[in-house]
Amino acid sequence: MIRLGKEIQLLEWGLGTSTVTQNWNIIGTGTLKAKPKNKMGATLITVELDGVVEKKNAKDDSLKVMQRGEGMTPNSDKWGEVAMGRIKTMTPSGGKTIVEIEIKSAMKIGGGGPG
Repeated sequence: MIRLGKEIQLLEWGLGTSTVTQNWNIIGTGTLKAKPKNKMGATLITVELDGVVEKKNAKDDSLKVMQRGEGMTPNSDKWGEVAMGRIKTMTPSGGKTIVEIEIKSAMKIGGGGPG
């Protein structure tokens, strides 16, 4: 479940030639800029990342969306995966980067609190 009031971390699929060298890499941390929208069966979320962000793997536009406290361990402050999606747009804006992500799988969106 994506929590509206929580910090978001985005990870991209890294460059590499094997599972030893190819893994998920953090590209930025930020917050949801607007409430998620549904469009033609997909959910669009807009994330505002701190600083100017550049993707290192131009061949793959897959992203993993993570949030603190959503890990598998109860009462944990670890980052946990809340969604997988694809980059729709990535725009630098005044020292920040606005990333629009398209999520095609079903997901829940809730408030900032636990549970």
